[in-house]
Amino acid sequence: MTVVEIRWLDASIETSDFKRKEAKNTKPVDRWTTGYLVEENEDCVVLATDYYVKKKDGFAAKMVIPWGMITEYWYYA
Repeated sequence: MTVVEIRWLDASIETSDFKRKEAKNTKPVDRWTTGYLVEENEDCVVLATDYYVKKKDGFAAKMVIPWGMITEYWYYA
């Protein structure tokens, strides 16, 4: 099972009021995520936090990260 580490830019939301000039310096959230690589396709990378050894292809906590949000990507055997 391959483990990957992905650095990616995530969306965020704040529910408080703000002024336009306060939004000028807003940036995406810089995240680092590590997980088991389940799938890579043309749209995204699919990770899982858990892999069940006794269940064939059994995974938990699916996470989908679109390629356009990924800034760095590392594979670990």
